[in-house]
Amino acid sequence: MRFIKMFGLAAIGGVAVMAFVGATSASATSTQICTTHTGLTCGGNGVSTVHAVLAAGTVLEILAPIPVLCLSELFEATALGLGNPQSIHITTKTASGCGTGSAHNNCTLSTQENPLANLLKISLDLGIVTLTSGRLRLQCSSLGIDCIYDAAGMELAAGGGQWTMEETATTELGGKFFCPDEGFLHSVMETLGDAYVLG
Repeated sequence: MRFIKMFGLAAIGGVAVMAFVGATSASATSTQICTTHTGLTCGGNGVSTVHAVLAAGTVLEILAPIPVLCLSELFEATALGLGNPQSIHITTKTASGCGTGSAHNNCTLSTQENPLANLLKISLDLGIVTLTSGRLRLQCSSLGIDCIYDAAGMELAAGGGQWTMEETATTELGGKFFCPDEGFLHSVMETLGDAYVLG
């Protein structure tokens, strides 16, 4: 069953953390998130941390037997060094204004374990972030919902100033009531400041 639909990347296509891959795998070099986009490489303009919030006019969608929408989301990722792919630590991931009705106040989506991820660049200023760990918890106490999901394997797309999670899959680890085995998240986030995926 589909439970969680979370970042709309692009557009996660706009949310994904990326690593660098050249025209061919043989020419692949290290990936780096940069503050300027004047060429194929950073040229000393790399950034260590990226902050992003929900794009204007969008929501974080959690699709389930009872759909949940969140009105606000904050995302912070720290690069752990250059690589191909580049290792990323998602140090902050919070959502607020979550609920099943117009008041958006009867549910919470929290991060129980901050994820680690790999950023792989697939073209100029376009990459895919794949989470290798992490756990999320959705609670709607008035409805008896309390579900824990494994974030490992979730994917985001990064580029063009957006980080998008488009119907990315999660795996349910435990819970009660409406907790399907797999769910989907969807959201579109915009970076606060310039953040290009280069080499």
